[in-house]
Amino acid sequence: MFELYLLTFNCARALVDPQALAPSLFDALPKAAPLPDLVAISLQEIAPIAYSFLGGSYLKPYFDRVTTTVQLAAHLHSNGSEQLEHIATRSLGMTALMIFAKPKFAERIQWIQSAGAGVGFSNMGNKGAIAMRVGLSCPGTDDLLHLTFAAAHLAPMESNVQPRNKDWENIVRNLVFVNGDESAYSSSEETPLLVSSGDKPADHNGLFTAGNHVFFYGDLNYRTHDTPPGDEDYKSYPQPTASESSPLHYSQLLENDQLTRERQASRTLHGFEELPISFPPTYKYSTSHAVKSSDDERWEWSKHRYPSWCDRILYLPSLSSSKFEPQIYTALPVQNTSDHRPVALSLRIDDKPIPLDPDDIRSQPPFPINPQWKARRDAARRWEIIVGILSYLTLTGKGNAILVTGVGALLGSLWIAGWLSR
Repeated sequence: MFELYLLTFNCARALVDPQALAPSLFDALPKAAPLPDLVAISLQEIAPIAYSFLGGSYLKPYFDRVTTTVQLAAHLHSNGSEQLEHIATRSLGMTALMIFAKPKFAERIQWIQSAGAGVGFSNMGNKGAIAMRVGLSCPGTDDLLHLTFAAAHLAPMESNVQPRNKDWENIVRNLVFVNGDESAYSSSEETPLLVSSGDKPADHNGLFTAGNHVFFYGDLNYRTHDTPPGDEDYKSYPQPTASESSPLHYSQLLENDQLTRERQASRTLHGFEELPISFPPTYKYSTSHAVKSSDDERWEWSKHRYPSWCDRILYLPSLSSSKFEPQIYTALPVQNTSDHRPVALSLRIDDKPIPLDPDDIRSQPPFPINPQWKARRDAARRWEIIVGILSYLTLTGKGNAILVTGVGALLGSLWIAGWLSR
């Protein structure tokens, strides 16, 4: 078996602080557990919209901070004896997925597929999902184990339960893995894969594909109330000092969690499971002050949003013949760069392929693939470039300078033309 570690974090469009996040990054590992073999990190609101939509070098400083955080955390956890190397990064709009692995384990990765589906305005990637499917060689055999990681960010606000459910449906319909299509989502500076000439990944498959371990995680935005809070409701928000029997204990809010309700009613995340939640709400913390740690005597909540478990990690359960052991599911300390807590899950997975079962939900997706998925994606990307350029020109200092220079040049040209025509 190998050790897998999943983490999701809404970065709130700010650079991650490695010194603050790295010491707690592996808090979901069991006591005395070694460094994970494979780490997959889901990121939402990775950068301001202009940089996210333009992509490329504009996102590099943000991804570099995450890489630095992971490498520092690996150094701290292993006392400098082990390391994790960056394998691949994929992004769609403001959502990203980064994969890291131990160098020896990375040699087992035979191929990586990518897929993405925006569900924001005009299907753009301010909301949506980006995914990678990894083909992993199994020791002593010619078989491959398939792992699918999908990082997601769904519709916000307490009342938008149905839009979140619809986002899920659109992701299932439009998230399609295609061989050789990685350039649509990939970033540079990735570790070259030692690709085998053996099994090739299946083409044009969706999120639900037979033979895959599937993980869906991110800022899913399901809340603890269906309406926004009133002016005085913040006075009853949970605090760490409250006992479990107190109305101020966070477990009282968890009873009304929208995601649990909608999932049990088969209206979203069909077939997915989640470990029991035993950690405080992950949203919405005040970012107007520095936060020391998760053991603070008081949680500083934003008054206009109910504390909720927006940040979640779910998975399709394993079949009876494959070992799959979720271990610890927890929230990391509050970061002073974000109004969300990071959430992490550790797992142990058998080094064997999942058997094909026609009765398993992997073989029976809740929604069919949209035959127009590619045209939908390409149209959304064109809109993203337009919005990205406009946002860059109007919302960034360098963009403002370019805009002012351009307008000045235009006005100067018009003045000269008018003077010459006299």
